[in-house]
Amino acid sequence: MLQEGNGRVKVFARIRPTAKFAQDMIELLPDGKSINIRCKKDLRRGYINNQILDWKFHLDGVLHNTSQSDVFDECAEDIVTKALTGYNGTILAYGQTGAGKTFTMTGSTEKFQHRGIIPRAIQQIFREIREMREHSISVRISYLEIYNERMFDLLGSLPGVPPTDPSLMAVTEDDDGYTRVKGLSVHQANSEEEALNLLFEVRGKESLTMKRTESA
Repeated sequence: MLQEGNGRVKVFARIRPTAKFAQDMIELLPDGKSINIRCKKDLRRGYINNQILDWKFHLDGVLHNTSQSDVFDECAEDIVTKALTGYNGTILAYGQTGAGKTFTMTGSTEKFQHRGIIPRAIQQIFREIREMREHSISVRISYLEIYNERMFDLLGSLPGVPPTDPSLMAVTEDDDGYTRVKGLSVHQANSEEEALNLLFEVRGKESLTMKRTESA
């Protein structure tokens, strides 16, 4: 799901590849934007019940057997470009555990073509900045994780960053109307390499954050 500069929210469904596609339950229509879902009746609720078995969804696009590159081109490229011209943009991956959200957003380090939306967006940002020579643009990065209704600064353990108690982090709105997270560290990235290094730092700590939370 993503929000464009004009405020319109676009919704795409990306279907994770599987060895056995549930053709008896999921129908992808030829227009590339519609999905029909047929559910089996749950007899545990009784033979006569009000369970809805058929669902129809019309989206902005259905990404089936789609490469990481095509996902970025379809869902993110325009948002990133507009961000550099002053628009706010949001790209949100939503789905159940194991659906492929992390792969879509960050990708895999095993193959270059498996890069996700975030590293591709970083590459595009710095490429376009180099072409905007008449402007002075600075890039600042924060990474925030929300887990079990608590916020964690995933770059909070870097050298020079004051430690922040997750219980003290809070979402606030400043006088200019911008939403910020109190206690979240902000890091300047002067190059694509520096920005990617911050991303790699995050990927190495996400699992540690979850383990720390579970043991708390």
